[in-house]
Amino acid sequence: MERNILLAIFISALVTALMRTVPILLLSRFRLAPALQQWLSFIPAAIMAAIITAELLGKPALTPSGVSISLLAAAVAALAGIVTRSLFATVLAGMVAFSGLSYFLM
Repeated sequence: MERNILLAIFISALVTALMRTVPILLLSRFRLAPALQQWLSFIPAAIMAAIITAELLGKPALTPSGVSISLLAAAVAALAGIVTRSLFATVLAGMVAFSGLSYFLM
């Protein structure tokens, strides 16, 4: 039984690695059109927006008084994104804000 679980984990890791590396390896051999490159540049922002929207609409963290910690952290992250124009700084600011607000308001 344990061997089957380890085999399943190994196969899952291999499939995941291949799904992430094969497209990059194939696309690195071609020169993409500028319009396609510009379109692809929006993917990180679109993924970030989808994650935030799912969190805010699906199961927002609320304080006992009903204030949405998720919405406050999203506002902090949005402000950080506008100021820094960095996806890393935006994610970091949102995580720190959510953790801090959860600790102090709950």
